[in-house]
Amino acid sequence: MSTRYDTGDVVATPDGRGVVAAVLTEEFEFPQGTDETTSVDASDDSPAYVVGLDGSGSAVYRASALEATEFDGDVPDVEGDAETAVVNEDVNGLDDLPEGWDRESVLEYWSSIGGSWESAVDDLTDEFGEERAKQLASATKDELLRTERWRNRF
Repeated sequence: MSTRYDTGDVVATPDGRGVVAAVLTEEFEFPQGTDETTSVDASDDSPAYVVGLDGSGSAVYRASALEATEFDGDVPDVEGDAETAVVNEDVNGLDDLPEGWDRESVLEYWSSIGGSWESAVDDLTDEFGEERAKQLASATKDELLRTERWRNRF
């Protein structure tokens, strides 16, 4: 079995560096094209990794197409293909990023809090209250994945 990664892990993919946003072990639908989805097989023995990419967008990969990395330094060369095409929709996510933030800042934050919507809510609740924290966590995950179609799916 290939190396397994956890949510929040920084990985190199065939499409560039990114952060694991979800590790799925059951079949699911992933955005494909403008309004379409594609069915992705996943199991405990062969999980699918949803990765928010540094360049923008997100895609699904198998462990064999990933390699652990960090944000500092070069991205390792990785062979293999994405399980799905890169999703790169026009999403407003965080309407305006905080001053001084860029795409990499969003990925670094997501990684630093453990890489899940729940961990983002926990991190933001003390400062913003629970309802606003949920809104901000959702907007951040929208920004990370460049789609809102993850909601109620993973």
